[in-house]
Amino acid sequence: MSNTEATNPYVALREAKIARNEARLAQLGLLRPTPANYSIGGLGAETKATKRLVAPKPAREPTRRSTRLSQQTDQPSYRELAFPYEGNRKRPIIAADANAISEVHIPTPSAAVVRQPSTPASNSVRSIDINVDKLVMGEHGLLGRMTEQPGKEYVINKAFELASSMEDQQSGTRLSFNKYCGVQEWNNAVFLWVNLGSKDNTVVNDFLDDGKQITWFGGSRMYDDSSVIHKLLTLGKAASEKASNIVLWVRRYDADLKKFTPYICLGRLSYHSHQPGSHPLAFVWTLIDAELLKNHSDPAVKEEYETLIRL
Repeated sequence: MSNTEATNPYVALREAKIARNEARLAQLGLLRPTPANYSIGGLGAETKATKRLVAPKPAREPTRRSTRLSQQTDQPSYRELAFPYEGNRKRPIIAADANAISEVHIPTPSAAVVRQPSTPASNSVRSIDINVDKLVMGEHGLLGRMTEQPGKEYVINKAFELASSMEDQQSGTRLSFNKYCGVQEWNNAVFLWVNLGSKDNTVVNDFLDDGKQITWFGGSRMYDDSSVIHKLLTLGKAASEKASNIVLWVRRYDADLKKFTPYICLGRLSYHSHQPGSHPLAFVWTLIDAELLKNHSDPAVKEEYETLIRL
């Protein structure tokens, strides 16, 4: 050490701190041996010879555990239920004859655990009653008719205009509904939305039995215990050959225009069968008004219906 370094108080203080730190690191076993030629003034390559070694952190095990699950021999699986698909499209393998699908037992409300929906707002479609028979079969009924404008919002407002009570219509509030869902609940009814002919559909809907039945698939968040599924089953099983509160709306993809047509009302539905536990939930519905569509007095309605069931 030079005389200047020995008499410089700053250098002496720095040397003392380094010595103290190195002593502490050596005590903890985190310091490599110091080379003999190391000096305070030797900053640069020689300084890199002295490195602080940080002990590796021990592997941490998950801290959140379930005592109940750890005591079970068979651990639960949270994967979605497998469902047979045809090729790369989500088309469940369903017999061409829908009668080949056996009907399933639907638990009674007391036996089934159903997820309860949230209370709808006063302007929500879910809080409004509509007269389905008037909407479909009334003087201005929409059976077989294509709506004047595309989109679900037009259908909802048209149905409200034609088939809701005067009291609800006089409220003057804008209707609230979920335009992204494949099913729309009313207080006493349900609309099912179906797309036909588009290659981009995540599921493929088919007409069966020469247009008398149709497949329909619940959304990704719909399961056996979903309240809307329970409502569909209840209304569908209660339907008769002349009455139902489930209405089918379909639209087809126009390849030339590269867009969907407006929705067409294909009438009322009754429950035929479904596959519990499938995901998406696969249903087969019966078109109550199929014969009326086939024999409609308006040739345009008959032609459009024939086009739809052949897609």
